[in-house]
Amino acid sequence: MVDISGKKVLIIKLRYIGDTLSIIPVVENLKEKTADVTVDVMVNRGTEELVIHHPDIRKLWIYERKIAKKNLFTTISYHKNLINQLRFEKYDFIIDFTHGDRAAFLSFMTGAPQRITYQNSSTLSHLLMNRIIPSDPSKNHIVDFQLHSLRLLGLSHFNRRMTIHIPESWETQIDHLLSAAGIEDDSLRVAMHPGARGKLRRWPPERFAVIANRLRENYQANILLIGGPGENELVKEMEAHMESPPSFRSTQLSLLGIAALLKRCQLFIGNDSAPGHIAAAVNCPNLTLFGPTFPHMWRPLSSVGEVVFKNVPCCGCLQKRCTHPEIFCMDQIEVDEVWEKVKKLVE
Repeated sequence: MVDISGKKVLIIKLRYIGDTLSIIPVVENLKEKTADVTVDVMVNRGTEELVIHHPDIRKLWIYERKIAKKNLFTTISYHKNLINQLRFEKYDFIIDFTHGDRAAFLSFMTGAPQRITYQNSSTLSHLLMNRIIPSDPSKNHIVDFQLHSLRLLGLSHFNRRMTIHIPESWETQIDHLLSAAGIEDDSLRVAMHPGARGKLRRWPPERFAVIANRLRENYQANILLIGGPGENELVKEMEAHMESPPSFRSTQLSLLGIAALLKRCQLFIGNDSAPGHIAAAVNCPNLTLFGPTFPHMWRPLSSVGEVVFKNVPCCGCLQKRCTHPEIFCMDQIEVDEVWEKVKKLVE
C-alpha cells in the first residue's frame, strides 16, 4: 500500500487530442479518492484547451514539441530550462502515459522517486522508470488501462467518467452562432465530422453526405458540419454531395467551441477522431466509424454510443499506407448499416 496523501503527482501524455482527454478520469479519480493529493499534467501544445479549465489540475505544463525539435541547440536549451522547472516542483510520483523515450527521459530528470510507465514501453523507459503498469493496453480500453496505473498507488473501484469544463463565454458564443444560423433550441441537431488525423481513418465524404440527406428527409434534422484546421477542402467535398447546404458549417472552432457545440446536439457522427471523444465527454450520443483501429481500445467513453467496425484481417496496421486496398477497411462500411445505427440513436 502506497500512501499518496499530501504527495505531488505529475501525469505526462505527449500525444494527441483524444489522448489528452483520456487522462481526465485518472486525474478525477486521484482527486476523488485522495483529496489532498496535488495533480499536475503535461500535454502537447494544441491539446491543452480541453483540460486547462479542469479544477482538479493544479498546474498544466504545455510541452512545446515544435520548439523542442527545431534544432540541436534549441532542443538542448529548451529541455534544460524545462527540466530545471520540473525539478523545482519536487514531484513524488510521475505517471507517464506517452509510450516514448522523450517523456521517459523527462520523467527521470524530474528526480521523482516513483516513476510509473507501461509494461510494453521502450527499453529506455524500462531503464529510466521504476514502476510498471501490470496490464496489456491492447486488451483494455485506454481509459481502463490508464486507471489501472492507480492500483500501484493502492487505489481501486474507479469511476470511468470524463468531464470537459467549458467556460460560460464559449457557451454564450455558441448559443449566438446557432441562433444566427436560425437553428431552434427544440430542433434535432446532428453534428457530423468527415475528417480524422489519418487519411486511412476516413469514411468517404460522399457517404457522410448520404446520411446527412436522409437525416434531413426523414427527421428534418439540422446538419452541423464541422472540421478542424486543414480540413476545409474535405468539409467542402462532403457539402458538395449534400442535397441542401448544412444549417451550420465551420472549420474554425476551437476545441472548447466544438465541445460547447456538441453539448447542444442530439447526435454526433464521425470517424475515429477527437470530436467523437469530445461528444462523449459532453454527453452527446455518438456514432463512430472505425477502420484501422480497434474500438475496444479507442471507442468514445459514452453511455449512449454506437460504433461500426468491420475488423478486417489487417486491422491494427501502422496507418502509413493501405497494404490491402482491395479490402480497405473504411470502404467496407456501407451506408445502410450506418443508417440503421443512426435511426437507433435518433429514435
